[in-house]
Amino acid sequence: MTRRTATPAKLALKRGRPSSTEVALIEQAILGTARGMFLVDGFDGVSMEKIAAATGITRTTLYARYATKADLFRAVVRETLARWYAVSRVKSTHGVTDLREVLHLRVADMASLLVDPLFRGLHSLILLNRHRFPDLAPLMHELGYLNAVRLLAEDIRAAAHRDAIPVERPEAVAEHILTSVYGWFLQYDLVRKLSAKDIETHGKKIVDLILFAREQW
Repeated sequence: MTRRTATPAKLALKRGRPSSTEVALIEQAILGTARGMFLVDGFDGVSMEKIAAATGITRTTLYARYATKADLFRAVVRETLARWYAVSRVKSTHGVTDLREVLHLRVADMASLLVDPLFRGLHSLILLNRHRFPDLAPLMHELGYLNAVRLLAEDIRAAAHRDAIPVERPEAVAEHILTSVYGWFLQYDLVRKLSAKDIETHGKKIVDLILFAREQW
């Protein structure tokens, strides 16, 4: 892996016992530095010693928090996925009541994520190391895909209540939208460079097509 990503600057810590604020800063610096290095050099190309040096801490400090590189790698993945989940819960659809517009906004969010270098890099890392870390792929599925399904299903339920149009299978509708957009992305990303606008445009067409059958949901 040769793609360069920004990594946090080295910490400049004072001597003595760190404050609670400094402890939190150290943790974030470790995870941010390790994430950048894993994305650039892969799991095998990074050592704990290199991560400690790049972060500006001693190996003792790093090993006190993470006994092995595998533990640190898992922590990086979990923290990144948790952050994405928190961002996804922020209502980009706040104040929007038209279901078509709501779903279009969700598709736009999905398109932005799919072209995000961090998302693509982390996804590739997990795939490359899935046999070594079999617990991480299910975690990404749970915190990524299934959370997206739940979020869309919540939007669909809310619209059903608001518009007095019953819905029996909101999760199934959400999955149809997500898999149609993501499946298209996977196929065409192999043959040409896709922009967020390309994905969003296709996603909106999928939403509009599925909305034609809304009374059958």
